[in-house]
Amino acid sequence: MGVMSYVQVIWLGIIQGLTEFLPVSSSGHLLAVRYLFGISDVDGTVFDAFLHLGTLVAVLIFYARTWRVLVKSLLVDKGKTPERLLAGKLIVATVPAAVIGWLWQDEVALWFRSPRWLVLSLLFTAAVLWWFDGKKKIEQVSERDDVKAVSYKDSLVIGLAQVVALLPGVSRSGMTIAAGRGRGLAWRAAVNWSFLMSAPIIAGASLSSLSALLQGHNFPVGQLAVGFMFALVSGLLAIYWLMKYIERISFRPFVIYLIALAAVILVIVR
Repeated sequence: MGVMSYVQVIWLGIIQGLTEFLPVSSSGHLLAVRYLFGISDVDGTVFDAFLHLGTLVAVLIFYARTWRVLVKSLLVDKGKTPERLLAGKLIVATVPAAVIGWLWQDEVALWFRSPRWLVLSLLFTAAVLWWFDGKKKIEQVSERDDVKAVSYKDSLVIGLAQVVALLPGVSRSGMTIAAGRGRGLAWRAAVNWSFLMSAPIIAGASLSSLSALLQGHNFPVGQLAVGFMFALVSGLLAIYWLMKYIERISFRPFVIYLIALAAVILVIVR
């Protein structure tokens, strides 16, 4: 595979932005596109992580009001205000994946980057989504529809689910939304919590990629900027779309799509 063109960079940016927030795995799609269309994967983990900067900014923009309140609560407020408690729960939710990612993310990204592992990861994601979609108890009227209702135990459980998504091809949003639904959160609360949780993890991956770039990786600055912008715009569009139609969504279409994508990779990529 050769050096990437700007057209390929644009497509990778769009794919990153759209699939980061849908439960289909952005890392899996970036790998799949490379395998299926012969796009360069030289230093691919570094470039993919840099694309996450775009989706990080998308989350910061969409939830700007929430982030301002949370930062203010940590720096200014005193006592156990709802906002300070929410910030604390986000920290609890972030710790498992942050620790495991800091220790082993680079190794995991390289060891599990083959087409065979990608197919298994996509099918695993589909299986988890299918199982949670079939759980009738999560459709109860007693669902909690506000992220402030998330408990510390919920935070830890959903945070542990996020650890599994360090594997390329396992959807971070899929694992965390499914775990939130399993803990009794309504669709909107589960999605909001998943997206808020994504910011610290995406930021960590982005800082890691920037560090690697400074250590001698030779990606053209223009390509990095283009990839960033397309990931940002498509990420915002994905969030807006998902939040607009959230009450009508089930996991089933994503399950079918993931199985189909895994089958295509299995047949085409040898």
